[in-house]
Parts: sequence; structure tokens; C-alpha cells
Amino acid sequence: MLNKTVLMAGTIMMSVAVTAPAYADASKSSDQTGTMATDDAMKLDANKMADKAEAGYEDAKDFTYEEKNEFLAWVEEKSNQLGEKYDEVSANVSEESEDAVDELAEAWDGASENLNEAYEETKDASADTWETMKAKTLEALNNAEQALSDDHATE
Repeated sequence: MLNKTVLMAGTIMMSVAVTAPAYADASKSSDQTGTMATDDAMKLDANKMADKAEAGYEDAKDFTYEEKNEFLAWVEEKSNQLGEKYDEVSANVSEESEDAVDELAEAWDGASENLNEAYEETKDASADTWETMKAKTLEALNNAEQALSDDHATE
């Protein structure tokens, strides 16, 4: 259930990120005006996005067992965002090569499967297992984010 949602959301998120123009200091140099960002600029953007995600994951560590439903809703929202990002990256990578698409799909499938598994286990977490399951879910979210950003966004 979450896996389809994650994939769909990742597809949409990825489509938006890939299609949005990213300009690399176009105002500083007239020869760069209107050009897409360089690989270095795209990597910088990916690093900023990763830093922002990491900060969000740090905040998520504060969810208590009593806030389990809110945590699960937060995870679902993040999963949807990653699914959208997957779609965007996949569309961008598909223009590069079939091998890159296959590599991205394989990385994403494994990461989203682990995320779905962690999510399901967290739904069943007891007060005693809450911290462990929450940490596992956050790690799975982070791994899914990494699967989408490990050089795929800049290939």
C-alpha cells in the first residue's frame, strides 16, 4: 500500500525537480544567461536538499510513542515526496541512458521496499519497541533519499 503511494509520489516529486530550471549564476555572466545549471551547481542543489532533509529527520526523532499516528502521517508525506522525486529524476535520467534508468530503478525499488517494510513494522510498534522502529523508519527514509540523489540527479 505505501509502496505504490511512495512510487507515485516519488514520480511526481521527481518530475517537478527535473523540469524546474536551475540557473547557475546567470546574473553574473552574460554567457550563462538562460542556461541550465552546471553539474557542480546541480550537485550543490542536491547537497542543500539533502541537508534540509537531514534536518527534518533530526526533528522527527522527537516524536514520542503517543505521537505515533502523527509520525506515521509524517513518514507517509515524506514517502510521497520521495516518490515524486523519483519520477523527476527518472525522467531526467531517461534522457541520458537506459542503463542509468535501470540503475536508478533498482536503487529506488530496493530503498522503497525497505521503507515500506519499516513503515509497516512501525505501525505495529509497541511502547517498548517504538524508538527502535522509529529509528529504522528514519534510516529507511534517509536511504530512499540517498538512492535518489547518489549521482542520479546529475547524470
